[in-house]
Amino acid sequence: MKKVIKIASVYVGLIIGAGFASGREVLEYFNFPSNGKFFGVLISALMFMAIAYIILAKASENKINSFDLYIDSVAGKCATAIKNFILIYMFCGLFVMFAGSGALVDRISPFSSIWGAIVMALICFGVICFDVKGIVALNMVLVPLMICGILYVSFYSVIFNDVSVFAESGGKQIMLSAVCYCAYNTVTAGSVLVPLAEGATNKEIKKAAILGGFVIGLMIMVVWCVQQINIDILWDSELPMLELSALCGKTCKRIYTAVLFMAICTTAVSYGFGIMSHFADKMKSFGQRVLFAGVLCLSAVPFSLYGFANLVAELYSLFGYLGMIWIIWIVIDRYK
Repeated sequence: MKKVIKIASVYVGLIIGAGFASGREVLEYFNFPSNGKFFGVLISALMFMAIAYIILAKASENKINSFDLYIDSVAGKCATAIKNFILIYMFCGLFVMFAGSGALVDRISPFSSIWGAIVMALICFGVICFDVKGIVALNMVLVPLMICGILYVSFYSVIFNDVSVFAESGGKQIMLSAVCYCAYNTVTAGSVLVPLAEGATNKEIKKAAILGGFVIGLMIMVVWCVQQINIDILWDSELPMLELSALCGKTCKRIYTAVLFMAICTTAVSYGFGIMSHFADKMKSFGQRVLFAGVLCLSAVPFSLYGFANLVAELYSLFGYLGMIWIIWIVIDRYK
């Protein structure tokens, strides 16, 4: 059971990042297109379960212990192109997380967003220097805290609000938005799932995939509901869930500030680890790993200044549509 929880925690930690915990992702991909209907959330949850199982099962059955080898096995001659695409995506995801930290610091303090990005870069650097052990330890501690914090603020808001959850909002592309959301969030899932598949039984893999997908789906549903209630005041907010927590009082705001910061940490570290794994064979010593981690984090900071909401709305959509191709590819590989 410990193995199941470990895999599920790391998977949930990868998905529940700055975009999710801020509420901006759910607003863009579920609230705006939903028209008051939640089946997009169910589609997404099922997809998260299926993709996790497909990746874990192949890695376990074929004794694959790195994401690079997994891509080689799935993509064959196209592996190099796929690796480059995923590498670019992970780097973009890294500076989006830094941008999220910048937006948070700008919102709650007198300091500018650049300082928030720098702080997150330093934290990410410190964790990814220590390989997969660092990311597992971080996720095992932070993921349960994040889930409790999100649920607390969400339920507090619902209890003290008498507006119907199923309010109307614009948009019609429910299924496409749900698939796009799942696609861009799982493009890099193999970078953390493949190393964890080693030594897991098929039964443990199934349980981990179901548990991870269920928790992710539940969290999307909770955030979707609470934002649907308050859609009129949250639709243009860069950090809608933080905005909502502020309406619930100072205690809620403090709790959610901590939750959002933890969420940014887990996903930034996951992206950083994925990039480091890609170049693992070129880092022969711990000193070289530290140097590479420093260059990686430092180079991502300038790109984070574009703005968090802009990056989520524009960059993630692009990678979502491209990511659909990769999702289809790994599904076909599994069942061909």
